[in-house]
Amino acid sequence: MHTGKQVTLKDIARKAGVSVMTVSRALRNQANLSPGTRIRIRAIAEEMGYRPNPLVSALMTYRRAARPVSKNLTRAFITSFPSRGGWSDIRINRDFFEGARTSADRHGYKLEEFWLREEGMTSKRLSTVLYSRDIGGMIVAPLPVALGHMRLDWEKFSAITLGYSLARPQLHRAVNHQFRSMRLAMRQLRKLGYQRVGLALRASIDERVDHQWVGSFLVEQRRSKPADQVPLFVVQDKDWREEKLGRWLHEHQPDVIISQHEEILPWLEVLCVRVAEEVGFIHLNCPDQSGRFAGIYQNGPAVGAVAVDFLVGMVQRNERGIPELPHSILVDGTWQDGTTLKARQQIADLTRQ
Repeated sequence: MHTGKQVTLKDIARKAGVSVMTVSRALRNQANLSPGTRIRIRAIAEEMGYRPNPLVSALMTYRRAARPVSKNLTRAFITSFPSRGGWSDIRINRDFFEGARTSADRHGYKLEEFWLREEGMTSKRLSTVLYSRDIGGMIVAPLPVALGHMRLDWEKFSAITLGYSLARPQLHRAVNHQFRSMRLAMRQLRKLGYQRVGLALRASIDERVDHQWVGSFLVEQRRSKPADQVPLFVVQDKDWREEKLGRWLHEHQPDVIISQHEEILPWLEVLCVRVAEEVGFIHLNCPDQSGRFAGIYQNGPAVGAVAVDFLVGMVQRNERGIPELPHSILVDGTWQDGTTLKARQQIADLTRQ
């Protein structure tokens, strides 16, 4: 352990037999040094008792952030749907992108889409393209399937993903706080007087959100009387059919359905069930704030924006590769009144009948 005067980068460089710049790069974990060199220099710094000066670190961070950034600098938005634009068919993915693009522009960057399934494209080739263009930061868009994998040369990049669909590697992620969003929906329904609340989801969607919807629903459902606790209608995609939903409705008689599947509404019409008047509908992923649906607006643009904000910080700190401790940035949803629920007084009148 080094004692006495404060250890400097020059002291470490002298002992390691390298330049001060090499020490600085190693301590900032820059990828343009070999892993062996980084590990050796960091071990020497630890042995000597080196501690960064927080005032100098703050000054350097400020100077990097204040430096004008060229508008041609690019951050990557990585997509992997079967078709190039398939990701944008989903409204919340478009919201993610718009929020991310706005934030990137605010920081002085351009956000550019890269399609991993383009003809001739491989993970290795995409890594080479990004690295050769000096695109050191990327956002991984939601994947077309749950529990997806992606193999890039992660050590060269700062990266964050959107949602839970990327299972490996475990990167930092930005996502709607779906557990709290479900709690918000359940509590709003209780305020409105609904008692028998049912949850209807495709099992594939439940998996895509890491079971956040179901977990939160079951926690909140325990606050209801046992007689009012409606069994889940969470079924495999092959069983996601109008007639099965109809049997569930007939058997358990929910007075409101929570879901993010809009096809339930025409199904109810075919089943001669009047939406709002007979059975309410809560949308867990309202596509907009128009009031067409009651439910949760997930604030997708804000999710995309905070992803870019976090990514910019990672790039400035030279944090690259797969993180040892991934962070989840959770953005709360917002309650949206809409035409798919009765007003409070209508429910009270119905209860008295």
